[in-house]
Formats: sequence, structure tokens, C-alpha cells
Amino acid sequence: MPEVVVYAIEGRSVDQKRGLVKDITNAVMKNYGVPADAVVVTLVETAKHDKAKGGVLFSEMSAPPQAKAS
Repeated sequence: MPEVVVYAIEGRSVDQKRGLVKDITNAVMKNYGVPADAVVVTLVETAKHDKAKGGVLFSEMSAPPQAKAS
């Protein structure tokens, strides 16, 4: 039984999570040749104040610039 663990900062919607686990499941099915019910995907979310990069908490970093719509 293949298992995929995704670590991410909290804040994604349920629809975003649903899309991600579906895409991951499909990729594992395609490449490992297993049925969907054999694939386990675990999402581990961390609060921004509980994770850091470069010695700076994510909660203290400035937000990245938003992409402009075309």
C-alpha cells in the first residue's frame, strides 16, 4: 500500500486539499499500477507560527506577491 505524506503550512481550502489528494492518488495509481483504494495520502498542516525557514517564522515573513490575472 503506497503512502504519500504532504507537509504544508495551514490555510488551504477543503476544495484545494480534495484536488491535491485526487491528483496524487491518480499519479500513484498510474506509476505504481495500484487501485485507488490502495493509496493513502496524509496531509500534515502546520501553523505559520510553528514553522520557520532561514531562522524566521513563517508568521513573521512578508506575504509573497500575488500573481496578476491575465
